[in-house]
Parts: sequence; structure tokens; C-alpha cells
Amino acid sequence: MNQGLTRRTLIKMVGIGAGIALINGFSPLVWANETSPQRGGVLRAAFAGSSSDSTNVLHSTNSNVDYVRARLIWDSLAEIDNQRIVWRLMESAEPNNDATRWTLNLRKGVTFSDGRKLTSKDVMFSLRTWLSQPGSQSGWLKPLDLAASRIDDDHQLTLQLHQPVGSFDLLLAQSIFIFPENTQDFTAAIGSGPYTLQSWSQDKSVLQARRDYWDADNGGPWLDEIQLYAISESAARLNGLKAGQFDYVGGMALLTARAEQNNPAMKLWHSASAEMSNLALSMNLSKAPFNRPEVVEALKYAIDREAMVRAVTMGLGEVANDALGAGQPWFSADLPLRHYDPQHAQSLLKKAGLTSTRIALRTSDYEYGTAESATLLLRQAKAAGFDLQLNRVPAADYYSDFNLLLNTPLQTNLYRPMPLPVALPFYYGSAAPWPFTGPATPQLDKLMSAMQAARGDALRQRVADVQHYLWQQGGDAIFARIPSVAASAPGVFGVKAAGFFDYPLLRDAWLRPA
Repeated sequence: MNQGLTRRTLIKMVGIGAGIALINGFSPLVWANETSPQRGGVLRAAFAGSSSDSTNVLHSTNSNVDYVRARLIWDSLAEIDNQRIVWRLMESAEPNNDATRWTLNLRKGVTFSDGRKLTSKDVMFSLRTWLSQPGSQSGWLKPLDLAASRIDDDHQLTLQLHQPVGSFDLLLAQSIFIFPENTQDFTAAIGSGPYTLQSWSQDKSVLQARRDYWDADNGGPWLDEIQLYAISESAARLNGLKAGQFDYVGGMALLTARAEQNNPAMKLWHSASAEMSNLALSMNLSKAPFNRPEVVEALKYAIDREAMVRAVTMGLGEVANDALGAGQPWFSADLPLRHYDPQHAQSLLKKAGLTSTRIALRTSDYEYGTAESATLLLRQAKAAGFDLQLNRVPAADYYSDFNLLLNTPLQTNLYRPMPLPVALPFYYGSAAPWPFTGPATPQLDKLMSAMQAARGDALRQRVADVQHYLWQQGGDAIFARIPSVAASAPGVFGVKAAGFFDYPLLRDAWLRPA
């Protein structure tokens, strides 16, 4: 890594308006798809951890390393690959005519690591447990009416919903991990995944391959063992890879992608276009001054998106146009383009009649790109008439106060990629579990309900209706799409995003000896 160009240096350069020179010919690898995997070996992989890391399956999505480990120990009902559902513990999920009731057919022959066979009782117990917990899974399962749902037999369930949800199968594919009925100790919950946890500490997990894995005929586990290391700093992960301590490291800075692109001792892995994250400014429409539509629109025109991509994403990202989900089959590609126009922004502020545009911008370096883009925005927005002041919060505290997150007038945001029928009701509408932009209007709720009830071609049109509304009246200024980058030794293969690049699926990973 180029030690002369650090995060601090970048922020200083951004602050004075300097761009980052692009390096031509950068062509990182996406997820490798080798056809001749080899059996055996130990993969040592490092990911970001946190002080709250634990083996509790109910907290498994709280940090990158916990998430990666969970995907090895507990199978999920289904996965997402290339924006399509891949059935895992389910063989199918079929709706009734109005998508208020879904029939789940479970795969037969699945066993947990202690030999128990998977049944509908395990799935129902897991769903009930997830719904009782705060977190992403309870948000995805929010439409589920468990009291009205039933178990039909050992391998079939009928799930009743509170409302029509035509894409409920996509929600079931969002890391809904399954554990046995009547599990009491969730820090030691049994899983049906390809690996079992042999030892754990705050810094290191050791996972042993199951040779009796129910799906071994269709892939891994190829490895004998996986060792997962929790390393907070990306530079430390990179140095560990270079020193031969690790074979695969996640969460690399984009500076690394530039500096190491021609290093023959390293393989770079790059998220696909549809799996890029989205950098955004979230304006709470119920808080002054963003309760005035002209101010919201003015800030959207106060962002130089091309400059953000050049400086913050090192030119590896893409310009975003105030909409999530570019590259997905549901994305509305006919949205008007919104360009940097500080003069128009000034006229909108004048129309709003603001006497002062001094506004605090809450940000943090909890993810690469959030603090960097906030720093650059200060200069861009000043030319448009805004006087933004940074409120920089420690990374560990940024998400600690849920009430503050949902009541902050202006804050930076990084939206992880999810299928649009999943992501839009997660962030927008009165039923959204994470409504950063404030309460929804009746018009938006009507559009969201129509979208959630739709399937097939009708779903694509209803998604477009929501996206056009949010483009015009929503509180998110989504200005750049930023890729994720990982690095590995040249002999690492079979790592898959399966919907979550930053928490990759190592089930089918294998090593080719040097």
C-alpha cells in the first residue's frame, strides 16, 4: 500500500478541492468461478470486527466477521445470487392469489450438525425468535403474522402475512438463519451449515468442515478448516495478507485497489455493479429546514456528483441519481438526471425564504466514503448557498442511538445493496424499520403498498412508481455508488458474494497450493 496516501491525507486533499488522479487500466476481479476445486487446506480470513462480537446467532449481523461466520454455521432459507433467489433450506415458496399467504416447502434430508433432521417446527421456531429481536431480520420479517400461520407437516408451512407482499420470497432470502426448535443458548446454537465452530475468542474463530454436510454433493466444504480473524483496521488486514498471515482479507480501502492493482502476489476482488453500496445524504423531512421541499431539492443540486466519484471513490465508483438499486432488474432507468447546479440551488433557497443556511451535518468514518464525502460537500454546498458544519461522531457511536438516527435533520449514510423490493420498504414508508428521512406521506404509503402487493412485470412498474416519487419528493440525496474491494493470495478461489459482498459466503472456498 502507498503509505504516503492515507485516509487523513485524502481528507485534507478533498478539503482543499484537490482531485485524485485516476490510474488507467484498473480491472479488478469479481467473484471467481473456478471449475476444478481442490479438497483440503486451511483458509485464514480477516474481516472487520467490533467490541460487541459474539457467537450469538441472534447478533450475527452486527459486524462483518460475525456475519461471515454465521453464513458458515447456519444455513438460511434461501440466498440471493445475481439478483435471483437460490433455494437452500426451502425448495419453494408459493403465494396464494393475493400474496397474503405463502406456502413454504422445505428440503428433505437436511441435518443439523448434531444429527437432528430439519423440520417445519425448527423453521417456525426460528422465525418466531427472529421476529422477537431488534435488528435486520425482524425488519425483513415484519409483514409476517405468526399467530395466523401454521405448520402443515414436517416439511411444509403456511405463512400468513398482515398485508399482501408479492416479493416475500425475496425477504426470506435475506439471511434468515435457521436453528433447532427450543434452542435456549443462542451463543451455542446448532446449525445445519457446512462448518461447525470449534473455538472462539474476541480475535479469532476456528471452524471445522462437516464431512456429513447435507449439500456436499453440490459444492463445499472443500477446506478442512477456516480461521476467521477480527481485525479492525484495514491497513492491518492488508499488512497481514502481505506478510502471509492471512489468505483473504475483506474491507480493503479503495486506495489499496489503486496501489496494489499490479501486484502479482495479490488478487483483488471487486463488487459487481449491482452490489455497490450507495453514498447518500439523508434529510429528515420532518425537521427544519428540510420540512421545506425547496431546501431538500436545493441540497440535491448542491452536490457535484462527478467530483465525488473522482475524489472519494478514486474513480472506481459511479455517479448516482438519487435512487437506490442501479443495475438491478427492477431499477427505473428513465429517471431524469440531476446535475450539479449551484445557481439553481441558490434560487431554490431564496424561494424557501431561509434567513440562515447554517446546518449541522452528522457524519463518521464508520465506513470509507462517509466522512470523506461530507468533507468535500462543505465546499461544494457553500457555492450553492449552504453553510454546512461537520458534526463528526466516533465510529463506535454512530449507530448506538437509534432514536437519534431517526431524528437527525442531516446525516451521511451508506446504503448496503439489497434487492429493491426488499430495500425500499426497509427505508421508506410508515412501516419502514429504518426511516432515515422521516415519516412517510399518505401518497408514498399508497405507492409502497401497491409495490409490495405486486409480482412479476407489475412489480417492476410499481418499483418504478416508488422510485420516481422518491426522486422528486424523497429526502435522500444519493450521489455516488461505491464499490467494495477485498484482497487475497493468488491461490484463493470459490469465494462468493451471494448477495453480500462485504460478508462473503466461504462455503465453497478452496485453495490451490502455491
